[in-house]
Amino acid sequence: MINRRDLLKLTAASALLPPIVGRAATADEPDLRERLLVAQASPVLRRDRLPEPIVIESVELLRHGEQFFVRVRSSDGTEGLALTNKRVIRSIYPMLPALVMPHFVGKDARDLDKLIEGVFVRGHNYKWQGLGFWSCVAWVEFALLDLIGNHVDAPLGELVGDRIRDRSGIYYANGDRESSAGAVVDQLEELIDISGAKAVKFKLGARMRYTDASTKRDFELIPLARKRLGDDVTLFTDANSSFDVPLAIRIGQQLEAHGYGFFEEPVQFDHYDETRAVAEALEVPVAGGEQVYGMRRFQWLIENEALQILQPDLLFFGGFVRSIRVARMAEAAGLKVVPHMSGFGLGSLHVLHYASVVPNSMPYQEFKGDKDGLPYEVIGTGKPLQSIDGEIDIPSGPGLGVRFDPDYMRRFKPVEP
Repeated sequence: MINRRDLLKLTAASALLPPIVGRAATADEPDLRERLLVAQASPVLRRDRLPEPIVIESVELLRHGEQFFVRVRSSDGTEGLALTNKRVIRSIYPMLPALVMPHFVGKDARDLDKLIEGVFVRGHNYKWQGLGFWSCVAWVEFALLDLIGNHVDAPLGELVGDRIRDRSGIYYANGDRESSAGAVVDQLEELIDISGAKAVKFKLGARMRYTDASTKRDFELIPLARKRLGDDVTLFTDANSSFDVPLAIRIGQQLEAHGYGFFEEPVQFDHYDETRAVAEALEVPVAGGEQVYGMRRFQWLIENEALQILQPDLLFFGGFVRSIRVARMAEAAGLKVVPHMSGFGLGSLHVLHYASVVPNSMPYQEFKGDKDGLPYEVIGTGKPLQSIDGEIDIPSGPGLGVRFDPDYMRRFKPVEP
């Protein structure tokens, strides 16, 4: 809970910020800002469910070939594991032992909220802020939540909130920008057949740019996908910052005409005024947040109605604690969240746990299949995550709720600093 003293500090801080300039500015919006600030500061980890100290004895980075795990152990021998995203970590892994891991050793894992805040200002870590730094923090946090869950025999969701759903719908994401419109729809039909998904997402533009050819394809693909997949399938699109404002509005109007669910990153992801201009011109919800790494940046996007759907990436944004705070801010403004999924590293597992405790989460979570292909099973099922009729059961075992094959894990060795 936020006490009165902290609330007064937050209220004073809000007075120093510029006025809200969004299209819906009203007399009630100072209250919205106050609620956003409270959402950022409210505790996430449920210490009331953790009666005894959980002292972090070690944090290690393990490697076998191209795969890395973060392993944490407490003083009583309890262990937590987090698989990393192999495409991301190979470029940044020295940051883990140099900047992040030492901060957590010897601390009480029950202080996770403060530890996440503290690692940012440890030494000169704030100078490294960005997706790479926060990814390193997220991997340690995932492992710690696994450890805490193993320690008290509780699933991740019960550590950070009240579990409100045991299963979630998925939207299957297709990343093909090279094939023809017809071929992309063929792929979407195949993904629906193998997963039972009731929603899909496909790419628009040419990634951070557009060409005559890509634009021609987009205007073919938007109506074709609706025609062939039918009105019962929810359709989402992702432009990956490909358009300028005029073209984004034209594309968005096509999406509106064919009943699409959201339009992700229509313009350059960090051009917030342009993003707001697109959102103001369209009825189709504008989604974004994959590249955002600052809490106050999300606050600006919410206050100024630049996004209708918030998409923190649980990896790139630094884990569950920070991403749940984004969900709370969105809820305070009446907005939805659907986290972006960074693919490898059991990303689907993380977004499912997030959806299990976030009331304003959308009904479909991003799914890209089993991109890791590692030997693991969901505790209690003996199988990996599976989509059946477009839904996945959210693991209910302790921590992250999965177990990796012990013989496979013995191949991993600590990475020396």
